[in-house]
Amino acid sequence: MHKINTYLLKTSIKYVLINQLLILFLIIFINLIELSRVIEKENQTLFNYLYLSFLKIPSIINETSSFVIIISTAFLFRYLIKNNELISMRNVGFSIFDIFQPISIGVFLFGLFVLVILNPITAISEIKYNKYLNNQNENMYSIKFSENNLWIKNINSDDRIYYINIKNFDIAKMIAEDIEILSIHEGKREFFQSNYGIIKDQNFILTEVNQFDILNDSYFNHNEYVLSLNFSKDNILKSNINYKNIPYYNYINHIKTMKKFNLYSSAVGLFYFSEVLKPVFMILLAFVVMGFTGKYHRNDSFFKVLFYAVLIGFSFYILREIINKFTITFNINFLFSYFIIFIIPFIVGLYKTIQIEND
Repeated sequence: MHKINTYLLKTSIKYVLINQLLILFLIIFINLIELSRVIEKENQTLFNYLYLSFLKIPSIINETSSFVIIISTAFLFRYLIKNNELISMRNVGFSIFDIFQPISIGVFLFGLFVLVILNPITAISEIKYNKYLNNQNENMYSIKFSENNLWIKNINSDDRIYYINIKNFDIAKMIAEDIEILSIHEGKREFFQSNYGIIKDQNFILTEVNQFDILNDSYFNHNEYVLSLNFSKDNILKSNINYKNIPYYNYINHIKTMKKFNLYSSAVGLFYFSEVLKPVFMILLAFVVMGFTGKYHRNDSFFKVLFYAVLIGFSFYILREIINKFTITFNINFLFSYFIIFIIPFIVGLYKTIQIEND
């Protein structure tokens, strides 16, 4: 019994790794074609293509890992059926659930690797990838959400550099409170402090401002002071898109920060919750595929097995996208949304697996 379990565990991991490598190389090839249209002409060198492709590897594995589990499980059961190994295991007393246990461990270990190791690496590589392709905007401004602060680096039209720290910010009204700004321009170093400000038409209008000239050691007070910026509300909102580039161990802190700046939504919670439970969801996908492929016979077409595996994967992808749209549109609780995403394939997989067990 132990040898059979070990054999199934090793075989499942082998199929997962082989299929992941094949899909990885295929998508990298497609990505190279896409990069040739995105990279500026002066940057079209072999090194840049290789560098950007290398940065994309973690995110490709992360995004395709669930689909890889579907394909790998289909190929694995086709192999077991073709070599009469599935029938032999059933004849020695193994139930279909006993056979699935070591396979599920292999799937879980792969999912754990994707979450614990690959997820943080993906966050770093995606930031570098996007920064490389959008380095022109990065030279003008940089907007970061960190714990309970909004940090902004801005270079305006006259090359004045502002380092802006905001403790409280209402994204809807673009109103800032508890503001500290360091200004650098042509040898000048100035520090601004204000309790209230509003960003309007790429201008930061501050009220009751304390200005300190660092080099001359002099103070000034202003009822109103206007800073010229190179970003707007849309730029701040777009900076929130990078919530997908946050490592899993920072999810809770990032959610707290987004709530503070009124940027949190159920879609964000659903994404983070799905990422954390990805190893478990992969087991569920393998369970469903087993229910469909475990009844195949040796004379069944290989393409039929593959077709069903791809169809299952595509169906769950469509289901997840539909649930995501409903979650965003109607602001549905992300726990309820994930329950729907989880329970439907579980019921389908359990029904098909019981059918196999009863045959």
